[in-house]
Formats: sequence, C-alpha cells, structure tokens
Amino acid sequence: MSTSRALIAAALMLAAVAGCGGGGAAASATPPADADVSITAQGNAFDQQSVTAPAGKPFKLFFRNLDGQPHNVAIYRDASAADKLFVGEVVTNTAVTYDVPALEAGSWFFRCDVHPDMKGTFVAG
Repeated sequence: MSTSRALIAAALMLAAVAGCGGGGAAASATPPADADVSITAQGNAFDQQSVTAPAGKPFKLFFRNLDGQPHNVAIYRDASAADKLFVGEVVTNTAVTYDVPALEAGSWFFRCDVHPDMKGTFVAG
C-alpha cells in the first residue's frame, strides 16, 4: 500500500472512531427552551435525585450524558421497575431530548437501565 493510501485509510478509521459516540447534540449542549425538565449524568450518577415534572400532560426531558459510557433515563411506577412508564434511548457522550408521555400527579421512580444504581424520584405535580 502506498504512503498516501495508508494515510487516507488511517484518516478514515479515525473519523469512524470519532463518530461512535452516539447521535444527537453535543454533550455540552444547553437545554432547549422548550425542555420542561433537565437531567445530567456524570461520574456514573445523576445530578439530581429528585426532579419535578408537570402532571397530566406530556413533557420534554432534556438528558445530557457527560460520561464515556452509556446511560438513559427510564421512569417506572415504583422502585421494583416492573411497570415501565417511559424508557428513554440509551446514549453515550451526547445529549437528547425525550418526549415523555403524561404522568399522573404523584411520585415516580426513575433510573438508568444500564446502571440501576443511578436512580431518583420524579415528582409530577
């Protein structure tokens, strides 16, 4: 293989590796103006263990993952995680806005499905 072909091949491989961080906005992105709730994952933890969301209407949840590993936000009826209310896409080193269906007024359990020790409470009210 010629030197120029080797350089092109190396550049293509680096570009492919750089693009493997998951789709969506840059991880450092700020929440969009229409986001009702914002949660960040960093250091294998959520930045908040209690989050307030509107009750009785769908809402937008801005989720920023600053870790080099996959995370999501999933909402369940309770800590048994048996009754899923919403499961967000798993992302790595990126930000995404989830469209969450309406939650009844009350408290709901949320966690990262990849790392179940990352957890908290959604208070819909």
